[in-house]
Amino acid sequence: MSNKSDTVHLKLRGNIWWYQRRVPKHLKEYYPDQTSIQVSLETGDIREARRKRAVINGEIESKQLNKTTTTDGQRFRELVKEMERSSKLHPHSWDEWVDPEKLRAQKRSLELEAYMTVNGKRDFSTKYRFRLSEAFSMWKEDWGKDKTEDTLQKVEKAVHDFNKFCFKKFDWVDMADIAIEDVTKKMVYQYIKHLELSFKKATVQAKVSRLKMVWEFAETMEEVTGMNPFVGHKYSSADEHQTEKREPFTSSEMQKIVDYKWEKPIYSLLVALGIYTGCRISELCNLKKKHVVIENEIVAINIEKGKTKAATRTVPLPDEMGKKLLRRIEDIGQDDLIIGVEAKTASRTFSRFKTQHIADNNLKGFHSFRHMYITAMERAGIEENITAQIVGHERGKTMSYGYYSKGHELTQLKIAVNKAEAYLH
Repeated sequence: MSNKSDTVHLKLRGNIWWYQRRVPKHLKEYYPDQTSIQVSLETGDIREARRKRAVINGEIESKQLNKTTTTDGQRFRELVKEMERSSKLHPHSWDEWVDPEKLRAQKRSLELEAYMTVNGKRDFSTKYRFRLSEAFSMWKEDWGKDKTEDTLQKVEKAVHDFNKFCFKKFDWVDMADIAIEDVTKKMVYQYIKHLELSFKKATVQAKVSRLKMVWEFAETMEEVTGMNPFVGHKYSSADEHQTEKREPFTSSEMQKIVDYKWEKPIYSLLVALGIYTGCRISELCNLKKKHVVIENEIVAINIEKGKTKAATRTVPLPDEMGKKLLRRIEDIGQDDLIIGVEAKTASRTFSRFKTQHIADNNLKGFHSFRHMYITAMERAGIEENITAQIVGHERGKTMSYGYYSKGHELTQLKIAVNKAEAYLH
């Protein structure tokens, strides 16, 4: 195309060039009262008009691609694309409008660095590389706008954790936020193996799937090309990778957990029950008033349905915990849930709280209370078969007392609980 004929979206009115084009259908929301975009370019010089057209095209392209606030990286890449396009069409005059000294004086470093990158003087592309966190931000504003808050947080955490792994694992990564084009399939494979040391197969697949989704969005935006490195992996199902090895909370962390003021006070009760019963969060969220029993002044909870058959059991509570639970159920019906929150929601809420206020450690969570409870039993010198019956690791004589428990059996379990209580603080 010759210089003379290149007047796409340009119209000469008198001696002034105007930018003029119809509003694209998919961008109507940005121009609600317009059918066309018309901007005076305030110049009669066709070369200056083309330069200003490139800027406007870049702004419109930015709306089309991102539909969100433009980042410096995105502005740089779009400007480079426009300059490269112009340099191919007009190799002898594409940069006549550029005054490097003026750009420096105006502190317009982004435009200057884009210009220097295209003219070959110095390549600033590395500085503005498209990074994983930027891809997530774009995804969140577009594909993620209809997602739940929980999903958004999970995707953000997946990006954060992958960046953290890459920064520690690969010395050549120049920043703690990896450029998305640097992600390789081998790198993802190593990350999967790292995750499988702590998480179940389904959990690992879910984490990688969230990263795959962000990469797909970046590909759609033409910010990255090639094969998606997060797809096509095999996941181990070996037993050693199926068990989440939980770590206990430290004394200071436990103090923070106990002292935390929840927006919903019921979570304080849920956490206390987790600490003083060793029950799984799903077991506690399924508790109803009818599952609370009192025998010989001992307050206990019946776990009617658990993870396994052995999980069906009766768990005596420490005295203060028992009083707290009785106060909670005073005004509810026999079939009413005590906690009133679904296990999945409760688990996610505690996990977010733990990450924000306690520790960013995947091996610490609500299930850590169960491990700490069992450890407390061991330190108190409780026989393993009694501990197993209380925590549901093997089927005891639960059904021999159930709702009609024999006093001496529940009393024996209560003695064990009392001994272990001192190790739970």
